[in-house]
Formats: sequence, structure tokens, C-alpha cells
Amino acid sequence: MRRVRIQKELDLVADALGDTPETVIPVHLSKRGLADVYVAGSIPEFDAVVVQSHPWLDEPWCFGSDPFSLWQLLSQFVGWGQRHMSPNVPRDLADSLSSLIQQETNVRVRQYGDVYHTLTRRVNSFIAPEVRQLGMRDVDLLAEFRKDPHRLGFKTYEYLLVNGLAAGAVVDGRVVALAHTNAVTAEYGDIGVYTDDAWRGMGFATASASIVARGVQELGRTPVWSAGEDNEASLHIAAKLGFVEVSRRVYLNTTFSSALSHPQTDRGFIYEKHGPA
Repeated sequence: MRRVRIQKELDLVADALGDTPETVIPVHLSKRGLADVYVAGSIPEFDAVVVQSHPWLDEPWCFGSDPFSLWQLLSQFVGWGQRHMSPNVPRDLADSLSSLIQQETNVRVRQYGDVYHTLTRRVNSFIAPEVRQLGMRDVDLLAEFRKDPHRLGFKTYEYLLVNGLAAGAVVDGRVVALAHTNAVTAEYGDIGVYTDDAWRGMGFATASASIVARGVQELGRTPVWSAGEDNEASLHIAAKLGFVEVSRRVYLNTTFSSALSHPQTDRGFIYEKHGPA
């Protein structure tokens, strides 16, 4: 195992992963220096790759065809059996990796589906008077809404607004709901949404996401939407906008508390990508 530190090699790993709905976020983060990347084998002909996002260290993306090589990488991470870990793995390796983790760490593994959708026809439009596209004049509003720009998938708020898209509901001078591209590649734009608790159920997330999805399409990319398998609110928004399921991956949730059944960080269940309307 070795950590990839040189940007040229990070780009090679990202290119080897390919540009798909399932790789758009880890590829985006790798190319922008927002993730730690570990490989087993040589580059680009690796045996396994783990991409560990800086904001979500406990939810690394795993790629490869050999569960033993993937476990070789994952086993080096600190915290197994001591804290919640939720590696995101290919669906066909979920059972074998679950068995390896349980054998090696003596922690229980729960599998939790991560559902990927794409939008290949024109997005269905939804309008709310409070919702508009956000621009450079709204940097301070974004900063107030999300204190860490890395959780929006970019190094700075300005970089998001220049290289991605954002729309939101602005009420009384503050953002109460947000949709944005949290990852952009040559072919895809992954969309995340989040609404403050007090403003849910008013259609703000749907209207905001429709603006962002339309913008992604106008740039010649395909919008991507992913959500936890039981996140009905997020899945409902995706269906309303016209997204169609194309694939699934699996979180291997190693929580040792029966109260937790899905990833708990922002990106897993309550994050802007998956949050209720």
C-alpha cells in the first residue's frame, strides 16, 4: 500500500477509475486535491484504490476487483472497532468484504445501499419565488449556510460558483435551502441538496435542484443523483426531476451500536446530497 501524493499520479489514478456516475465524486476530489488516495499495485494498473475524502474520512470509496487487496488498504486505517467506519464498495464485493472485515476486526457489518441515478432527458422544472441561482454576490450567504466549503466539494465558495453551479432559497437575507454541484467531471455533474429543518416540505430543494440540473445539462454534462436506499425524501425529489436509477454501490457500515443503520456523516444520509426536501 502507498499513498499517492504527486498530482500527476493522482490524475492517472482518477483517469483509470473512469468517468461514470459512481466515480464522479472520487474522481473530482482526487483531481482537486481534496482527498487522500491509496493504491495497491502499480499505477495505472492497480489492484485496488481507496479514495478518502477529507471531510468524510470514515467513508472512503473503494475500487477494484479483489476483496483481499481492498482489505489490505482498508486495514491500515486507524479506528476499526473503535469508531464508526463506512467504506463505500462495489456491490459485487460487498459480501466478501463484509466477511473479511468481520473476521479481522470482530465488529458487526451492516450493508446499506447507495443508489445512483442519472438524468438523460430534459429536467422537469419546478419554481418557488424564494429560489434562484446563486452567484459571486452570494459568497457570504454560502459561507453562513455551510461553514466549510470542502463539504460542498470545492476548496472555496468562489471556486464552486466559478467552476460549478449553485441555487438556493433565500429568505430574509439568508440561504435556507441549497442545491449545488458537489462534483464535476468531463461527462457528469453530481448534485447535492440540503434544506434547513424549519423549511423542509416547501419544495425548496426540488426547485433549487431543478435549476442546477438544468445548468449541468446546458454545459453538456449529465446530472447525477445518489441517495441512501431508504432515504425516501431524496429519492422522491430525484424521481420528480426525472432521474432514473442506473446502478448501486454498498456502504459497509461497521457501527457497533444497534441505533445506527446507515452512514452518519454529512455525505451519507443527512448530507446536502441526500437531505430531505
